[in-house]
This record gives sequence, C-alpha cells and structure tokens, in this order.
Amino acid sequence: MIRHCFKYIMMGAFSISLLTSCVDLDKAPLTEISEENLWIDPALVQAFVNSRYNQVGHGWTESMQSSVVDETELTWLRGCELTNFARITPSDLGRMNGAWWGWDNRAWDTKWKNISNCNIFFERIDEVPFADETLKDRLKGEVRFIRALEYNDLVTRWGGVPLITNSYTIDDDDEIKNQVRASYEDCVKFMVDELDAAAKELPATYSNSDYGRATSVAALALKSRILLYAASDLMNIGVKMPEVGYTSPNSERWENAAQAADDALKAAVENGYSLYNQLSDDPAANYQKIFLDNTSGNTEVIFARMGTASNLGENLTSLEQYNFSNGFGGWGGNCPLQELIDDYEVVKNGVASRFNWSDSEQAADPYANRDPRFYASILYDDASWKDRILETYWNVDASGEETGGGGRDSKYGIDSWNTSPTGYNMKKFMDESYVGNSWNFSAKNWIWLRMAELYLNKAEALYHTGNEEGAKDAVNEIRDRAQMPHITSSGEQLLEDIKHERRIELVFEEHRYFDVRRWKEGPKYLGRTVHAIAIKKYPDGHKTYEVTPLRSDIGGERLFNDKMYWLPILKSEIDKNPNLKQNPEYTN
Repeated sequence: MIRHCFKYIMMGAFSISLLTSCVDLDKAPLTEISEENLWIDPALVQAFVNSRYNQVGHGWTESMQSSVVDETELTWLRGCELTNFARITPSDLGRMNGAWWGWDNRAWDTKWKNISNCNIFFERIDEVPFADETLKDRLKGEVRFIRALEYNDLVTRWGGVPLITNSYTIDDDDEIKNQVRASYEDCVKFMVDELDAAAKELPATYSNSDYGRATSVAALALKSRILLYAASDLMNIGVKMPEVGYTSPNSERWENAAQAADDALKAAVENGYSLYNQLSDDPAANYQKIFLDNTSGNTEVIFARMGTASNLGENLTSLEQYNFSNGFGGWGGNCPLQELIDDYEVVKNGVASRFNWSDSEQAADPYANRDPRFYASILYDDASWKDRILETYWNVDASGEETGGGGRDSKYGIDSWNTSPTGYNMKKFMDESYVGNSWNFSAKNWIWLRMAELYLNKAEALYHTGNEEGAKDAVNEIRDRAQMPHITSSGEQLLEDIKHERRIELVFEEHRYFDVRRWKEGPKYLGRTVHAIAIKKYPDGHKTYEVTPLRSDIGGERLFNDKMYWLPILKSEIDKNPNLKQNPEYTN
C-alpha cells in the first residue's frame, strides 16, 4: 500500500513525500535535492506524485462535518456553531474552512497548494526521462484525478473558482490578482473532461504496494458525483449568478448523471468491485466492517485517503479518543442527534416503517428492531460496547425526580464534562479495541468514494429521468445488503425514500452537508430544533425515555438562511484580489 512509505522532507519552497523503500537518496543529502534534480529523476517524480495523495484531506477531524448538519452535535462547539446558527461571515467560516481544530486539511489554502503542485507536475512531467512511457501516462492520470478531486472539494463549498492550470511565481503577481471566478458550468466541464482523460490513463485496479492509487473506476465514480450535484435543484433553480449554478435549467443534466452513475457501476463491477458483504449473516457487523477493513479485500472502496497506525506516524485521526464516551475515557465529541436516531426504520413482520414515539410499544423499547445499520453506527443506552453495556441513564426516585446518580456514561460518570449532550455516542468508524487515553490508534482509511454511493447516485438520477423502476432497483441493492425490506413506493414518496436511504447509508461520511443543500432543503432539515434523549431509571429497574431539547450551552434552536447554501469567499482572498466576486447575500 502506498501509505506505508510516506516520509516528509522540505525541498526549497515546497515539500515532497519520498518513498523511502523505493528511492535512492544516496545521490545527495535530503536538504540538497534541488527542483532540477527532481525533474530529471523518475523515482523522485513518483515520490512527488505520492505527496499529492498525502495532501488530500479527510473527514476525521475533531469537529466533524456531521456536527454542522442534522447528524451530530459537537460537545465543545469549536467552530460548528457558526454554521448551525447562521453566523458564518467572509471573515470567519468556522470549521467549514478546513477543520478549524485538529488536522486542518481541507482549508481553502491547503486545496490551492495541492492544485498548484499538480500544475507544476504537468508543466514538467514531459521532460522527465521515463524509460516506461506507460508509467508516465499513469502518473498523469493519478495527478489529473487528484487535481479534479481538489477542485471539486472547493466547488462543492464555494461554487465556481478560478480555473488555474499553470503554476505561478512571485513575478506573476499582476496575473494572479487578475484571476476571476469561473462559472459553475465551466468548472463542471473542466472536472468532467479531466476525469474522462484520467479514466483513459489509469488502470481499473492495482495490486500489492500500489493499492490505494487512483484508478479509472475512481475517476468515473467522482464524475458521477459531480454530475449528480450539477443536475440538482440548487444549481438549476433560482440561480442568482453563474458562479453558483446554471442560469438555464436543462433536463438532460439528469440523463447525464444517470449515465455517469451507470458507467461507473459497470466499470466497477467488471473489475471486481462490489458491495461489501463478507458477513452476510450479520448485516450490522458487515456494515460496520466496511469502515474498518483497510485491506485490498474491501471491494466496496473505490478511493480512500489512506493512513497507518499511529506508531507508524501516518495515522489520519485520533477518532476514538475524540468520540468514545466519557465512561470509556473518551471526550464524547460528535454525538448523534435524536433526529437521526428517529430516522432509522423499525422492521416488524417484514415491514419497515419510520419510528413513531406515539406508538406505545416503540416508545417503551425505542432501540428494538431497528435497521441493522443503526446498531453499527450508534451507541445508545444498553448497547454492548467493549467489555460492558453503555449506561447513559440517570437514576430517579419513584416520582421521577433525579437522585444524583446514574450510569457510567452519563453526566454522573467520570469526566462529566465529556458527557454526550444528546445521550448517544458515535459507533461507526470506531475501533472497539482502542483503550481510552492511550493515543494508540489503529490504521484507518477515509473513504472518499465507495460502491454504495454509486447505487444511490443512480437511483436518484434515474428517478428524475422518469425511470422509477430502475431507481427502485438501484436503491434496493443497498437495502438488500442491509437486509432491509425493499422500497416499493412511487412518485414523490419514492424520491423521499431515496433521499432517506442516502441519509442512513452514508451517515457521518460528509454527504449530508452537500445533499441537503443541493436539494434546497436547508430550512427543513438544518433550520430546526434538534433534540436529545433523557433516560430515567427507576428504583424497580424500569426505564423511561423522553425526547428533550438538546443539552447544549447554546441550545438546540438551529438556524438556516438562504445565503448558507454556499460558503462566502474569504474576505482575506477578496482583499488580495477584488476581482473574486462574492457569493449571494454576503457582504465583505
């Protein structure tokens, strides 16, 4: 795997990552490798390409993106409140410009630095004396894919950005200051063209030490996502400026999105990718393992940002320490909201239905008979975890008044300041063997693209082309793997069911922020009051469950307004270049 041999060194004004097991460094001390030496040495060029992977970000920051949508609440806020209460300004984007706290790998500046290095690569690659031209073409495809991925990470947050494909020096200051934002349409065309080219340059799979590199299937999968977004309401209805969408709708965009998803799926299946189903007798454990299996045997993964165990120095995150409950020595960080819990379906007698607190049987035992993905994603009171069950309840007397005690994972447990404000903790992605406060983390890969998304992309796009049967077939591939009853609805309800399936299947994977926005449903989901659970344990041992307003320092009354559909261009960037047009409804 390529992640095992990353090692950073500084080279002049930029850094590269060297394959220590593959590159002969005896020719010069590390501090003396010049730019000219790099571009005459194929091995160093390969190392330079590897460093582009190291600059690709991931989602496992301390303040996860799930905590600026209706998935989780971050116990310590740390920049999430700016989104949740519509306080974002061009001067302060909170955690949405990177991570704001820990592993700041998705910031505007970070993206542009990687794009700039990709541009340098394309300016110099043809002068490198490769004995194997096939390898040179493959490296072009890898960098083309990474550059498109980085551009899309900008475009999905800010809309159209300058399309820069050459590198600049300090002598090009005037040209830099004259850069303008490209239209959203031009950005989509650029990324799609680049990915089409990359798909022709890249193999569909790799083996051995090359596992983890970009593939032709990854290029097609990213193209599918880009075209799905491009067809969506936000980019087509009521668009106020060409930098954030198309000024004229075109139904062919849904046809293009459907075709792209189908092309990606066919290429994936033909080359051995498939929905992960190694534990078919236990759909909950199977779903959980998708995100813990970082080997080439994980057929679900199309592209991931790869990391090592912490003792090897390239781990991506301190995920477990951030998110374990206080009773297990964790910080209780990104905690699932009751709104998410209630969206996991109940299955009874082969029929799936939405959870209903008005149903006395469900209210008395609210975590029974849920979608198997619930048990793989959420830690709740009485859930089995590590060597015991989770205890988030409070003790009360016979009249229901608190008696000043409770479970080990409640506010009455140890480190009460790390108690979940919602009554739930995150389970998805978590390594159960982690020991709290040990800071010894197992290797994890952040999955950027996986098979399930492609099926969901295809379902949504086909629905909008009028092919409801095809849409149901696609979404039910996911339901089959989860061992959930098929979706059989039609019309508007079918679209709602497809959207719901994305919410459940892709939870915490940084899709919800973009999905709700592209559907133009911000007020519905992101501008509402969010809730927690209060569990009372009575002297006779029985428990009651009460949905309560979020236990937060600033409350659960989240806000959303239309300007929040896009992030503002940073004031610092506009100060440097006034030609960068600001997004709708923001003032600099």
